[in-house]
Amino acid sequence: MLRVLRVFSVLSMIVVLGCSQPEDSGKGSTDTGGPKPVVKQTAPASCDNLTPPPIAQFPAGFDYPQSASTIQGWVQPGGGDRMRYHAFCVFAGLNQMVDLTPTWRKWSTSTQAFPYQYNPWKPSATDLTGEQAQAARPVTLNAKNQANGVVAAGAINNPAPIYSVNQAVINNPRYKQCLVQVPGTNYYNLKDGVNFESNGDIMIAAVSYNKAAIDNILGTGLYNAAILDSKLPPLATSPSNSIAQFPSTSIVLKVMLWPVAGGGATWTSVTALPVWDWDANKPGSSSDNQYAGYEMQKFWRRAAAVSSGPVTTSEQKRVQFLYGVLDSNGQPLGPNTYNDGQLVGLDRFYSKKYTDNDLAALSDCDRAILDASAYWTYNRAFQSGDSLALVAMHIVTKEQSNWTFQSAWWHPDALQCVSGIASNRFCGDRPNSVPGGDTTYKNYMMTTTYGTTQQPSGTHPNRYSPPGTQGPVWPVAYNPYIELAASHPITTNCMNCHHRAAWPPTTPGTKPDKGRFSTYLQTSPPNPNALEVFQTNNAVFNGLTMVDSMWAVSDRAGYPKAGEAVPTKAP
Repeated sequence: MLRVLRVFSVLSMIVVLGCSQPEDSGKGSTDTGGPKPVVKQTAPASCDNLTPPPIAQFPAGFDYPQSASTIQGWVQPGGGDRMRYHAFCVFAGLNQMVDLTPTWRKWSTSTQAFPYQYNPWKPSATDLTGEQAQAARPVTLNAKNQANGVVAAGAINNPAPIYSVNQAVINNPRYKQCLVQVPGTNYYNLKDGVNFESNGDIMIAAVSYNKAAIDNILGTGLYNAAILDSKLPPLATSPSNSIAQFPSTSIVLKVMLWPVAGGGATWTSVTALPVWDWDANKPGSSSDNQYAGYEMQKFWRRAAAVSSGPVTTSEQKRVQFLYGVLDSNGQPLGPNTYNDGQLVGLDRFYSKKYTDNDLAALSDCDRAILDASAYWTYNRAFQSGDSLALVAMHIVTKEQSNWTFQSAWWHPDALQCVSGIASNRFCGDRPNSVPGGDTTYKNYMMTTTYGTTQQPSGTHPNRYSPPGTQGPVWPVAYNPYIELAASHPITTNCMNCHHRAAWPPTTPGTKPDKGRFSTYLQTSPPNPNALEVFQTNNAVFNGLTMVDSMWAVSDRAGYPKAGEAVPTKAP
């Protein structure tokens, strides 16, 4: 039970399971045709000055939206340079300030998109008792992986640390309705708030849907388990069905935030942020077969020392983080100490400093999430003067039918982006400037995958085929802060995962689906593996309804209670 504590509450992977450059260099191929030579595409002088429709809720001038045919013109010859340029433009546009608020923060949240997610599963007289049907919800993607994966070479999940909510948070009477006790333990997880989602670890998640995406979820009832049940194929052996695709103007985000301690005029404290060096642990190495999240200092060998006060010198600071966290066997893990943390200021992050008024405007469950995260990070509650810094962002857009997948993460070396260094392939091909004069996006690495496949051989760092691979593969693709902290291995690709998203979810013993369940990977048969290209008519999806790459639909849809209102549009 200890090993599943964290993943029981970790946010479902509604956006990308990481992303990488299949298009970095070397040769590309289509999903169905033979290898084609890479065509080096000249980077534009600036983001294309395009004007999105109002339903996209996206500012003009940031290279969005591109047509599906234009995107395919990048995918077919392996034009990763142009894809990454597009991704950086979109990332900067999402963080463009509108009325002192980032663009993405004005969108709808997952709590609004899935109002039934904490309702109990619908009882069944033949499959369940009413008491059993009251089991805790939701079961996340990580819990699926824990239930269906293996811990060995090629594993898709690995035993993760245990994050139990700090006792001070448990004892706060304001947070009582936000607590969920883990069955069979004295540990607690937290429910989502109005603005933030409980990620089950230090990172504070904010999942955002633009108007096109949430209108589709609410307008077609994708939040309603009963509607999804009605779309299932007649038999568990029948070929899969599929929901209608999301509108082409849809954008979905998963934003990951890190708490940073605040201070006054005599600021002296700093907050630790572990830093991942991509090429230090390669796909297929021994580190690929074990948990490699940011708690593991043997993999995350350096850290930034983040100051909310001004930084005028290049110093190294001693920093610690990770309080009250246990390893997968229930033994204390941390605090982790870095004696040479690189001092950086919040001006190098997209961030927000919280005032008393800001905190008072949050829901109790939002406040509980902030407090729990701060205790794990710097061993006290979140308070006025503290900040949230953006450390990672998954972005998917429906500009092509298969969605575009891109993911950004903060890195101290991204700002310099010295050419010729292998890891700096993730900060190249970015615009020199964007509308409005923002430059903060230059502190982030960016990885993309739009569908270009790998050649069967090559030496590029993102080229890897797991043992037993039978067909074409997409490249290794992950965001280190998100995938590795979600128990996933280094060998991961976002399109491979999200194209598997299907209804019903894996809910052993709690939901009557007559043996049907979706999962990230199946162990029998072992293919397609985590990188292989596949079609959704593959027999591994028999009996399921495919949900257009949106794992959130599978993870968070629920049954309405008697008399509960049925929403049809965003609040």
